[in-house]
Amino acid sequence: MRLHITLARTGALVFTALLTITLLTAERSPADAATATAASALAAARAVPAGAPVFDLLTDPTLSAPEAAVAVLGVENAPEPSVEPEPEPLAAPAVVAPPPPVVVLAAPVVSDGSYVLASWYGPGFYGNRTACGQVYSAQIMGVAHKTLPCGTLLVLSYGGRSVTVPVIDRGPYIAGRTLDLSNATRATLGCPDLCTLLMQYAR
Repeated sequence: MRLHITLARTGALVFTALLTITLLTAERSPADAATATAASALAAARAVPAGAPVFDLLTDPTLSAPEAAVAVLGVENAPEPSVEPEPEPLAAPAVVAPPPPVVVLAAPVVSDGSYVLASWYGPGFYGNRTACGQVYSAQIMGVAHKTLPCGTLLVLSYGGRSVTVPVIDRGPYIAGRTLDLSNATRATLGCPDLCTLLMQYAR
């Protein structure tokens, strides 16, 4: 009995819906009515999820109309809408400071000369013959150089003093040093064991 009442109510609802659609489309042209009918059918087809079970009130009398509608439309099993996570903001690229420029300090050059590091040699060498043929002594004036020809005259300046001396020997053989002063030359310039002096070629 309940089933028949439910079917009657469902039929009445369907009839009312069809009547409403007929009245609304009566004032439209046949093309508009066909378009509206097709759109309604497409919307109804999209409303039912694919693969949803179809229930018949006549074959399953245990379901009421609302329960059957829920089962057909799959409302209870409808998947929840997925929410895409918001993209994380991109971090600003790190700013790398350029390395500081490399400054190479070089000895200043004055006219035809340059500043050089000089040492001296004395006891232990006195009485020996130099590479240029002189007998080395504490009183001899001159310097030792690795490559300049023997007898090359050099003007040496240090602490406000200047002296002109020849190349008399070879040396020094310690890295970074350019001249080895004789004892007399060192004393004349007032140069300590190591000194940076101006070396120029005599004109």
